[in-house]
Amino acid sequence: MKIPYKSRLAGTFGIDELIKLNAKTLHAVLATAYDNIPYTSLVAYAFDHQGKVFLFLTPRKTTKYINILKNPNASLLIDTRENTDRDYLSGEAFTVIGKAVALSASKRRERLLRTFLNKHPKLADFSKERSTAIIAVDIQRCFKVTKFQEVFHYKTSTRISREAQ
Repeated sequence: MKIPYKSRLAGTFGIDELIKLNAKTLHAVLATAYDNIPYTSLVAYAFDHQGKVFLFLTPRKTTKYINILKNPNASLLIDTRENTDRDYLSGEAFTVIGKAVALSASKRRERLLRTFLNKHPKLADFSKERSTAIIAVDIQRCFKVTKFQEVFHYKTSTRISREAQ
């Protein structure tokens, strides 16, 4: 196996790929920062293709929640690796960059919470705790890396194909 050593911009990808990624992966690595100190944590996530937002739940007394309140810039890393040598060329990593916001009571919050719980029904009790916040990360930029160094960027104007729905 020959691993490429040069990165190259390979093109664009659309919302269909984010929908497929959401269907086959459960977790993401969330990156937040405060006072120039980065912080990462593992989160269960869901993607809402209507609102083009990524969602996760967190207790309000966590570092990630406090960081988001102080600095809404966040990113999520979602990947398809299987922890084998094949991952170098067949694994995909998606980086979502956006603004994170804790959702307050609203019809939108309830709809997004249903989207999240459809994917993660085992977290229903956790979602009902008063100390639990639902966070939405609006997509500002998104990148996909495949074959170790091929970089694609998200094309926001794409339509959803029938097979991805």
